[in-house]
Amino acid sequence: MIAQTTRDPWRTSWRLATSDGLLTILLLGLAVGLVIALWLPQMPSTEPVAYAQWLSTAQARFGDATPTMQALGLFSIARSIVFRALLSLLAGCLLLRLIESADRLRQRREIAEPAEEWQPLACAPLPDTADTLRHENYRILKVSEMLQADRWPWSDLFPLLIYGGGLLVLVGLLVTQVWGWQVPGLTLQGGDQVALPGAENRVAMEKTTGEVTHSPGITTLVEGNGPGVQASAFDGAGRSLALQQAAEADPVTDLNVTLTEERYFAVPEAQLIVRLTLQTGESVDAHTPILAQVYRSPPGRLIVEGTVEGDTELTVDEVTLRLVRLPYVRLTATFDPGVWPSGVGLVLLVAGVLGSTAWPARRFWLRETAGRVEGAGHLPPALTKEEEN
Repeated sequence: MIAQTTRDPWRTSWRLATSDGLLTILLLGLAVGLVIALWLPQMPSTEPVAYAQWLSTAQARFGDATPTMQALGLFSIARSIVFRALLSLLAGCLLLRLIESADRLRQRREIAEPAEEWQPLACAPLPDTADTLRHENYRILKVSEMLQADRWPWSDLFPLLIYGGGLLVLVGLLVTQVWGWQVPGLTLQGGDQVALPGAENRVAMEKTTGEVTHSPGITTLVEGNGPGVQASAFDGAGRSLALQQAAEADPVTDLNVTLTEERYFAVPEAQLIVRLTLQTGESVDAHTPILAQVYRSPPGRLIVEGTVEGDTELTVDEVTLRLVRLPYVRLTATFDPGVWPSGVGLVLLVAGVLGSTAWPARRFWLRETAGRVEGAGHLPPALTKEEEN
């Protein structure tokens, strides 16, 4: 009667979780998701204006299929449950492989018995072969008439760098997802300061130099800039007059105006309406000339106009309108606390891949019996080629 060996379910599960096949499937799944995310326009998460622009672009590109594709989650790949589940499984797989590699590194400190069958090799005598292997940076361990050749610890250390680096990259992504944030579409004009998420986080634009400054740990990406003005008005006695950009807006004496489109503001006390617009035919940048037109209200008759290229003053009766160039910038502020672990992890990952390529894992055994050398294990090509000859 043949005795049946019982399988250990824990060992089977471990082998499956640390198998190359599972790792390959997870990486391929994530790669497919990233390709789809790069090909399809991904939906913004919070910004209403950006969402409206995205929806218009998606409908123009995909037409009636847009709602179906949106329901399938094709426009939010990185936020989908499937993609996050693949990332979680990849993190678990890398962690188990890291533990397994650390255990292998510990076990291979000492010489072991080969599990493979011995095969004859037609190579140089064992002492000469051992000297050759030492010159090729193999570690040689000898017991009795058998020697073990490997590249410990480097061949077993580099996989640790690969799996540890991959885990750090995933940890960095998780930290950014949980504690990071992004504020798009910020418009700053000289002297403006905007509060960002967090108690002390700020982003500002210097009035004199136009330089953007921000709190430590925050990165800003300037998406564009354009012309703007700071407007003020004075009566004949030099008294400041209130300016109002909309009926519901609070009156101010110094009004900052960004010329993303034509703008209007009023001088209620003098019954004047001022129109600011870009000069036609000019490319839009921070130094684009601005056309200023002053109307009487009522009846809406044009009284005076002028071009604002530097600091300009327009006079209507006893009212002086002062327009000072004040360009604006449009930017996105980002707080990414996971950038450092992700960066370190990427360095470790690349070092591990390059090291594993230069120092591939290889361990084999040699012995000399009856004047002939035999080998077992992962033999290098040089020894097997000599056997073929």
